[in-house]
Amino acid sequence: MKTTNPEPQPALPTIELLDAPPPVMRRPLALVDGRAYAAAWLYVRVTSTEGRDKDGHVIKHDPPLVQTGSRLFVVRDDGVLFGDDGAGGDAPLDDLGLDVVLPERPHPSRTWSTQGVKTYRAGKRPHPATVFNQVAEVVSRFVDFDRSLASQRTMAEMMACYTLATWFLPAFNVIGYPWPSGERGSGKTVLLHTVAEMAYLGQVILAGGSYASLRDLAEYGATLAFDDAENFSDPRKTDSDKRALLLAGNRRGSTITVKELGPDKVWRTRHVNAFCPRLFSAIYLPDNVLASRSIVIPLIRTPDRYRANADPLDYQAWPHDRRQLIDDLWALALAHLPELREYERAVNEKARLTGRNLEPWRAILAVALWVDDQDAQGVLKRSAKQRRDPDQEEIRETGLWERMEALSVQYQEERLDLESGDLTTLVIRTLCYCAISAINAISAISEETPSDLVLTTAQVMLVARAVAKRDDGDLERITNRRIGRVLGRMRLEKVPRPGGKGSRRWRVTLGDLERWTAAYGLTLPASLLAASSTNSPAGCD
Repeated sequence: MKTTNPEPQPALPTIELLDAPPPVMRRPLALVDGRAYAAAWLYVRVTSTEGRDKDGHVIKHDPPLVQTGSRLFVVRDDGVLFGDDGAGGDAPLDDLGLDVVLPERPHPSRTWSTQGVKTYRAGKRPHPATVFNQVAEVVSRFVDFDRSLASQRTMAEMMACYTLATWFLPAFNVIGYPWPSGERGSGKTVLLHTVAEMAYLGQVILAGGSYASLRDLAEYGATLAFDDAENFSDPRKTDSDKRALLLAGNRRGSTITVKELGPDKVWRTRHVNAFCPRLFSAIYLPDNVLASRSIVIPLIRTPDRYRANADPLDYQAWPHDRRQLIDDLWALALAHLPELREYERAVNEKARLTGRNLEPWRAILAVALWVDDQDAQGVLKRSAKQRRDPDQEEIRETGLWERMEALSVQYQEERLDLESGDLTTLVIRTLCYCAISAINAISAISEETPSDLVLTTAQVMLVARAVAKRDDGDLERITNRRIGRVLGRMRLEKVPRPGGKGSRRWRVTLGDLERWTAAYGLTLPASLLAASSTNSPAGCD
């Protein structure tokens, strides 16, 4: 019997367990293992003098075939350019050491230009303070901050810090939401367009934008500027998926899950990175949840023709060339992105604010601290001297960090007027009023100062309604039940009720008031501050 030799079989593949997933670049500007990478879609011209016919034979093209189009390149922070098969670059994408997953190309007006990439490869780097100053001057050109949180220049610097923070997002753990607010014609939309034209992949989005488009933009880390965002302030009028995307994206690691139908017609779950910068403009103030993540910027209608009649979409009106500025921002972010993580940590140590009050300001303050360190040549001070601003002396005598940090603290004093009513904040203010009244009452008949007082939920509710009425607040939501829940969440000491009946009683100490006012960025009244240092064990009912 004749036997046949079996066909040779290929060797089995080798399977190796990896300690960690391979590095992947999923955003056009990324920080991977301590190194920065930027994607650039550059136009190339491909000239072919030879090719193959349908039978595979080499033939000559006469005249040569010329094709033009854009290709994906990746620039590393040291200036090395990676491209397909090394075409036009220093090395092929396979030598990059990480997978590049960038399925869509952003709008060309937001991406890095060929000239900008060539300049970076040649070793030229923009000066951080110079770029920062140009961004601030563009903001000041189009937006009038008269009677806002601070002077014109200081507010322009704050928005410039935020704009640069959008480029350094991969280095930060949290970022706030600027919320321009004011009547119609106050410049809210102008501010959004101005920032979006300079921010990382900035995009102005109307309230009717689809959830799918917002999701894809968020996954790229794009700066989303929501105009006329009144609907987003009301949970009852906002699409639940869209609102979840908005609220989930101010902290690193925030993801949303979506179901997608794959090429094999099988539904799979995908986790979308929702951490990206956002801005909102609205006539109304944000609700309590968004307010805790936002910096409300009050604006009023301006009589200044220089700014009122200027359009940020008219690039001829810009004080600096926009295309060059965008290229400089790409270069600045790529060259300095790894440095900013240390500055965010430094802000946590140096800033006077803490916790939730600091979070919306953390990225802004980190950029301010970094710019100060980079401005050894005094670019900002020289610029202030040339501008002859009213706050010139302040700029000359203080650094950018000092101005921004002081603004962040000052903002806490105005939050009560700039944010819609937070019931916990109202209760804290109410307890302070009650404590002051108790001190004044006892001082009238005794020299002793009470260290604590006992209040019923009903008493706190009545005083809270009086405080809210004075501030034109919403009285309907101030009920006995809601006030009781807030007091319970504050973990105040419960006092037994006489006979087990009547309104619940709570013990409030001066230490409690010190703690809660500090935690919520409120100012402890001077009379309570003095009493806390000389308190006695006497109580008050």
